[in-house]
Amino acid sequence: MSVRPTVRRPMRLSRSPVGSMLFAAAAMVAACGGPSATPSGSTGIGSDSDALRVVTTTTVFADIVKAVGGRRTSVQSIIPSGVGPEDYEPKPQDARTLATAQLIVSNGVGLDDFLDRLLTSTGAGDATRLVLGEGLPAIEVDGEPNPHFWLDPSIVKTGYLPKIVAALSTADPADKSMFEANAAAYSTQLDALDAELLAEVQTIPEANRKLVTFHDAFPYFAKHFGFELIGVVVANVGQEPTPAELADLVAKVKAAHVKAVFSEAQFNPKLSQTLAEEAGISQVVTTLYNDALGPAPADSYLGMMRWNMQHIVEALR
Repeated sequence: MSVRPTVRRPMRLSRSPVGSMLFAAAAMVAACGGPSATPSGSTGIGSDSDALRVVTTTTVFADIVKAVGGRRTSVQSIIPSGVGPEDYEPKPQDARTLATAQLIVSNGVGLDDFLDRLLTSTGAGDATRLVLGEGLPAIEVDGEPNPHFWLDPSIVKTGYLPKIVAALSTADPADKSMFEANAAAYSTQLDALDAELLAEVQTIPEANRKLVTFHDAFPYFAKHFGFELIGVVVANVGQEPTPAELADLVAKVKAAHVKAVFSEAQFNPKLSQTLAEEAGISQVVTTLYNDALGPAPADSYLGMMRWNMQHIVEALR
């Protein structure tokens, strides 16, 4: 089974000379072989010795795949916890990790384009590729499809899980029934999570359900849970807003009477704090996770979603 994206989002960061050297180094490592490095993100603990070897781009996808694959999968994430894909520079050890994969799972839609560049340099052997965002109805932001589907748990249930079950079953037909049972059990957990989070949103006064976030990760979250997106601090990760852009955002935030500014833990909070100060907002939450899992209790997809909602609700009540 091979799935590749047909809709691509432009890269938000230019490739640096350091990144180019790392790609070259990765290619050399892959060619020369050598002992496999310990992956930066792994959910392979408790796997069978002959388990299907799966490599994902992020820890979020690794956790979801492991929920379906169970003991019959050994899942590794290229990007470690707490690090986002937008500014990730591949390392030589990533080539070794990919060289062991039987299935490679990414999101596509411009989120993890580094994988395509890395595979172009190193190759993927006989590994099958699964692109989770392929074919999903996308919300457009500034004319481009937004890739952050998973922040709506209903999309994980209906959009991601069937694809994961199909890919794992194709690679390991003997365990298809187990994958289907695991996916059904996880779907039940997703339903419970969704109901729980929707109930929490109802405790926020409707006039306060407004989000200002660091980057544009939350359109699916906002649509599903009933928030209004007022603006983002940076339109492109790695590129600070101009004084005029910041002034426009400050005016928009003031006019909307926003109660809090939200940022993710992997980003420097300085810009979010500057926006809050200029807009007269006292609450700045800088501990959200979305592109990557964090420390417990945000160290699983379900835990991350609960963590985010808890902090959003507390700030907006």
